[in-house]
Amino acid sequence: MKNSRIILKKILSNKESIRILNDTANGLDTAVLIFDINGNMLADIGESGSGSEAVSFPVNIKGEQAGYVEGSEKAAVIVSILTYMLAAEYDKRDLIDEVSSRYKEINLFYDFTEKILGCDSLKDIALLTLSLVKNFIKADTVSIMLKNDETNWIDVISAYDYDEKTVKNSIVPFNGESIAEFVMLSGNAEIINDISLDGWTAPGGGKTGSMMCAPLKIKDKVIGALNIATEDHTEFTSSDLKLFTTLSHNVGIFVENVKLYKDLKEIFISTVYTLAETIEMRDNYTGNHTKRVMEYSYAIGEALEMKKDAIEALRLSAILHDIGKIGVRDDVLLKPGKLTDEEFALMKKHPVFGEEILKKIKGLEHIIPGVKHHHERHDGRGYPDGLKEDEIELNAKIISVADTFDAMTSDRPYRKGLDPKIAIDELIRCSGTQFDGKIVDAFVKAFPHIDMSKL
Repeated sequence: MKNSRIILKKILSNKESIRILNDTANGLDTAVLIFDINGNMLADIGESGSGSEAVSFPVNIKGEQAGYVEGSEKAAVIVSILTYMLAAEYDKRDLIDEVSSRYKEINLFYDFTEKILGCDSLKDIALLTLSLVKNFIKADTVSIMLKNDETNWIDVISAYDYDEKTVKNSIVPFNGESIAEFVMLSGNAEIINDISLDGWTAPGGGKTGSMMCAPLKIKDKVIGALNIATEDHTEFTSSDLKLFTTLSHNVGIFVENVKLYKDLKEIFISTVYTLAETIEMRDNYTGNHTKRVMEYSYAIGEALEMKKDAIEALRLSAILHDIGKIGVRDDVLLKPGKLTDEEFALMKKHPVFGEEILKKIKGLEHIIPGVKHHHERHDGRGYPDGLKEDEIELNAKIISVADTFDAMTSDRPYRKGLDPKIAIDELIRCSGTQFDGKIVDAFVKAFPHIDMSKL
C-alpha cells in the first residue's frame, strides 16, 4: 500500500516520533531496525543488539503491510507503538479529507444557492448546475429530466457544451429504457462508469462514456432526475455520488420553486387581466381593447429584442394601462359624442388615477411609468406631464403606439374604424412628432406577424 509506506516514512522523519521510539527501545534494552515494505531501512533505534537474536515483525495498518521491524522479541512493543502512530496519522488524514470535502460542499452550495436565486427558468438552472459541478466533478453535460404524470412523458432540459452556452430541450416517452427512469422509479442515485457495458441509454443522446444520475425529490416525491455525463469513461467515486446527490436535493427544491413561481405568475397575470377586463366592461365599445393593446405591445417588444424581464413588465403595463379609467365618471367615459373641454380635462386624469392605484399595490411600482405616461408625446405636447423624447419611458412609448393604433382601427358609435393599412400610414406620418420613430418602425416590422384573427 503506497499511502501506508509514505505515512510510515513521514512518522519516522518526525523527531518527536523517533524520540518516543528510541526512548522505548532503550527502556527495553534492545536494538530495533525499521524497514519499509520494500526493505529500505527507515530507522535504527535503541542500543546495539546481537544480530543472532533478530526477529522480524510486520507493521500492518488497515489490513495492509506498511513495513516491518527487526529486533529481539521485545521489538513487538515498538511494533505496537508504530501501529498506533500509523492509525492516528490515518485518522488525522481522514479528518482532514472530511473537513476538506465538507468545505468544498459548503462553498459549492453557498455559491449555488446565491446564484440560483437569480434563475427563473429550468434552462438557467441546468446551465448553472453544470458550471458548478464541473469545478468538483468531471462532467461534460448536465440534464434535468422532469416526469409529466399527466402525459407519462419526460421533459428533458439539457445543457450541452457549457462554454458555448447551448441548451437542448426534448420530450421523450417514459418507457423504462434510460438510467434516469430507473432512478426515478427506485428513488436511488446511481453511478454508471461504463454505459456501454450496462445497456442503458443516455439522456439527450450524443456520445456518453460514464454518467451519474440522482433523483429530484420534493417531500419524498420523485419529480424527475438530475444527470451528469462524460464523453470518455470516468471512474466516478462514492464521494462524487454523495456530493452529486446533495446537489440534486437542492436542485429539486429550486425546480419546484421555479414551477410554483411560474404558476403564481400566471395566476397573477390572469387576475390582473380579469381586473382590466372588468374595468373595460364599463365601455361596451372597447371590447377586447386591453387584449389587443397587450398583443401589439408584446409584438413591438419582440421586434425591439427586449429582454424577457423587460417584456414581462411591458406586458403588465399594457394590461393595466387604462386602469385609471375606473376613476372617470360614466357620463364622461361612456359619452358617445365629442367631450367638452372640462370633460376632456377629467378624461386626461386617468393616467394619474392609474398611478395612484398602482402605488398601493406592492410589486407593481416598476410598471407605473408605462401606465402613467402612455399619453405623452415625442414632441412634448402630451399629458399628464408634458414629457418628450427620452424623458418618456420605453414601455410608455410602446403602449402609446399600440393604444393609438387600436383606437384608430376600432369602431366607435360616431365613426367606423380605419383599415389597418391606413392606420399604419397614420402612425408613420406622426412618427417623430407624436410617436418615437423607432417604436413605429418596430410596429411596422412586427405587424405582418400578428395573428389578427385571434384579437
